[in-house]
Amino acid sequence: MRKIILLAAIAFFVNVCWGQKTNANDSIKELNTTNKQQPGLALAASKIFFSDKRYSISGFGEFNFVPTQGEIDTTVGDLELYYSGLYRFATFFGYRISDKFIWNSEIQFEYIHYQNKESHLEFVFEAFVDYLYKDYLKARVGFYPLTIGYVNNNDEPVMFYSVNRSDVERLIVPSTWIEFGAMFYGNISQNWSYALGFSQGLNSQYFLSPTWIRQGREIRFDTPKSISINPQINYTGVSNLVVSLSGYYGNSGQGADVKIGNQEQEVKAKINLTTAYAKYDWKNFRFIGLGTYGHLAETDKIYEQTKNEAGVGQVLGKSVYGYLFELGCDILPYIRYKKPKSNKKNAIFNSEEMKLSLFSRFERLDTHYRIDENLQNLPFSQNNLKVWTFGVNYNTAENIVLKADYQHRLNTPIGHEGIINHTIEFGLGFIF
Repeated sequence: MRKIILLAAIAFFVNVCWGQKTNANDSIKELNTTNKQQPGLALAASKIFFSDKRYSISGFGEFNFVPTQGEIDTTVGDLELYYSGLYRFATFFGYRISDKFIWNSEIQFEYIHYQNKESHLEFVFEAFVDYLYKDYLKARVGFYPLTIGYVNNNDEPVMFYSVNRSDVERLIVPSTWIEFGAMFYGNISQNWSYALGFSQGLNSQYFLSPTWIRQGREIRFDTPKSISINPQINYTGVSNLVVSLSGYYGNSGQGADVKIGNQEQEVKAKINLTTAYAKYDWKNFRFIGLGTYGHLAETDKIYEQTKNEAGVGQVLGKSVYGYLFELGCDILPYIRYKKPKSNKKNAIFNSEEMKLSLFSRFERLDTHYRIDENLQNLPFSQNNLKVWTFGVNYNTAENIVLKADYQHRLNTPIGHEGIINHTIEFGLGFIF
């Protein structure tokens, strides 16, 4: 933690110093920053790439309240999955070193609590440099969010409807997912783009049964024992449509050894995770469909590894899957007879940018779709979920949103009757 805080402080200091050296003669081409995204980054995180200045300061915040959520399963090991209150604030510091090299960094503060029983304070950081060689070839090196799924690169609260990110993209695709590595990206043609990343990989000793590989995310400063590969291909050849296919492939054992019988064996624990999504905007409607399928090898060795690490062996799913369908619509144009005569603007209100969106989402996922036959009779926690979410978003301006949603959650673990939970969530989010 001390190393993380120190690096975050260095990133802040470097950016402030560079910003102080910038003067009016620093001529950078003026670009419109509205709704512009750099590949692999959300809106606020992309600001430096489209800024007319050499430096930029941007960020986002979200404040969530979950007063009702039924029976709580604390075995998931991650307070972010069952909190009653969340307070998150992130600031990005970007600097254009030259027309080819761009520095970007994030310092994120997060405080989570569950009633008066548990709380957690965490600092998260990103720091990376982009090299913009040509339109078809760019590079990113450092601690950056992986290009996988939808929400991992669209994680700012104005970019998704629900108060919390979907369960599919938290339990199967462990968003937000940041690793140290190098990535190459660019446009193949007018309609096709790509990304190809190489990173340090997850650590299987921290995997937990109900959250699959989620807890294996950690920012490490040691030499990785193996390299994971993160490819992505995107198609945008149809107006208002984005189709993306991405994956994550690599070992997670990080050189650990376990004793199986009387023999020491290396844990490789290879992960194959493939995800695809389609997003389509039509008039005031938005549709997202996403599916993911994963395979984890050597779950019997992981059981021994986690048993040695924490005293309790974790039964991980050998195969997992998840999918979701979400439909939303801004109904304000249908209930407002005509546009306002005057555009009232201030820091939190813009009458022309106002939206009132209703949405619904269905999710299906199973963290133990297939289990190693040697582990099937052992006790474990499972998320075999069907989740229906219905909610509303009120955008007072393009960069501010008030959220509320209701979830009907059905969990059917193997050998148990279905457990139904009713969850109500409220949230406030903004970017700047």
